[in-house]
Amino acid sequence: MDDDLPPDVERLETLRTWHVLSLERIDRALDDARRREAEAQERRERAAAESRFKVEPGLDQQVIHRGGCQKWVGTRSYLDRSEVLLAIQDEALNVKPCQVCRPDTALGT
Repeated sequence: MDDDLPPDVERLETLRTWHVLSLERIDRALDDARRREAEAQERRERAAAESRFKVEPGLDQQVIHRGGCQKWVGTRSYLDRSEVLLAIQDEALNVKPCQVCRPDTALGT
C-alpha cells in the first residue's frame, strides 16, 4: 500500500469522492474551454469569409456576394477586393452586387 494514503476505508472513500468531484469540475471546465475555442474559431472563419467575396455564376448576369452571405452559399470562386472592383467595372462581365449582403457598400462603390 502507498504510504501517502490513509489506511482506513472512511478516509479513502472521502479522498475518492473529493477526486471524483474535482475531476467533474475539471471536465466541465475543459468542455467550456473547448466550446469557447470552437466559437472563437468560428468567429475567425466568419471574419475571414466576410473579407472575401464570391461570385454566383449566371447565364446572363453574375452576382457578387460578400464571403459570408447566405443568399448564395457557393464557395468555389472567392475573389479579393481588387478582383471584385475590376469585375464590377468590366461591363462585358455583366456583374451586379447582391441586394442582400451589399458588397458594393463594403467596397465603397
